[in-house]
Parts: sequence; structure tokens; C-alpha cells
Amino acid sequence: MNPLPPVLLIHGMWSTPDTLKELRVSFEAQGYRVQVPRLPYHFSLNEMHAENRQGLRASGVDDYVASISQLMLTLDSPPIVVGHSLGGLLAQLIAAKHECKMLILLSSAAPAGINSWSWSVIRTFGHNLFKFPMWQSLINLNKKNIAYGIANSQTGVIKDEIAREATLESGRVSWQIAMWFLYRKPKTRVDFEKVRCPVLVVGGSHDKITPIGVQRKIANKYTHKATLLEVEGACHWTVGGSYFTKVSDGLFSWVNNKNAINRG
Repeated sequence: MNPLPPVLLIHGMWSTPDTLKELRVSFEAQGYRVQVPRLPYHFSLNEMHAENRQGLRASGVDDYVASISQLMLTLDSPPIVVGHSLGGLLAQLIAAKHECKMLILLSSAAPAGINSWSWSVIRTFGHNLFKFPMWQSLINLNKKNIAYGIANSQTGVIKDEIAREATLESGRVSWQIAMWFLYRKPKTRVDFEKVRCPVLVVGGSHDKITPIGVQRKIANKYTHKATLLEVEGACHWTVGGSYFTKVSDGLFSWVNNKNAINRG
């Protein structure tokens, strides 16, 4: 029997499970059992037929959380939950509902209550901000959006790879995250007190869409439970590419330390 806890990886916006292949391989190389669920209707562009497009267009944050919650109920022990970007926000919502061994947030989107608006965020979303009504639209990433705000400190090869793998995203989910202050009960509000496990918050100093200042605010919400890892030079793409060695070294150092404490 594997003594290590299971690992659940949650991908971000405009992504599929393939986005997290480097992260998955890293955990598997350490002996972990890894699951990478597909968020509802997050298929590659060539699979985005009319039914999938309509399903994605109608999906909200609640639908994403519900799909992950169903998987959580099938696990034989509390997992290490790791989320990137939107996946980091979903991971926090999940950890407030289910027992987790550890929570790892990579360039996490901001929960309700933390202002994440900035000029760099506006530039990264670009043309999508002119889609009306956004909450009934599908949004996408152009190569220039990726080069500016998602992978700005990555090589041209990695930027091209991200662009090839990017898919569509629910405008409703984007609206719920960005405009949380319009809701009496925001779908993205995290009950931080209900998250009982240790939390690692990882952010890049050059992240333009979920800036390091946002990551510091997220870490502060968890007070003594949280550790903040700031990766100098890294952009939003902390799940692979040029700075992934720094990210993974820091991540596994923290995880191994927590495992050692638990064994002790």
C-alpha cells in the first residue's frame, strides 16, 4: 500500500488536463498517485463542437466545484490538492468543503474580497472584455495575450506551445471571478477558517495576471497555516517551462517537510 497521500491537480482557465503534464510527471516521479480531472467541457479546440461549447457557456464556478467534489468523494484518503490559476481558486473552495492533506496554490486566482484588477490584467484579457454580455459568452486567448500576460518570461517555444494547447473558457466563470463585488453572495468567496490543512502559496515576481501582490494577500488570509514561496523572474506559467525547476524544488521541499512532520 502506498503510504503517500493521493494528489489531485486542478488546471486553470483556457486549459485542459494536458496543461499540467510536467507537474503530474514530477509528482509521479516522487511516488504519488495523481489524478488530473477535466473541468466541465474543457476539451481541446478541435473537440469543441456545438454541444461542448454550449455546455461551457452555461457553466459557472459552482459547476466546476461540484465536478471536483464528486471526485473527492471517491478518494480513499485526504489528498494533496494542487491548483493553478483558476484551479488555485477552485482548490481553495474545495479545501473549505473537504478534508485535505495539504493545499498548494500556484499563481492562484483571487477569491472574493481580494481586488485583482490592474492594467496588466486588463491587457491580458484584451478583446474578451468587449464581449457582451460576457456572462453568456465564451472567451479565448490570442497569442499576444499569452505572450504579454501568461508566459511573459518564457521562451518563444514555450509561448507557442501554450498557444497551441489553449482552449475556450466560460465567460460566466470569468465574470464571477472578476466582478465578485456585484454579488450579495459571491460564488468565489472562500471560508478561510474552514481550510484546516497546511497551505503553500507560490507566485512569480513577473506574474501579470495574478500578480505576486495578490499571492501575498491570499497567503495572509491563511495566517499561520500558510507558507509563501516567491519565485524571482517567474511569470504566471508556474506549471512548466523555464522556471518550473525552481517551482518544483520549492514545492517538494515544502511537501517533504510536511510529510516528515506528519510521520514524526
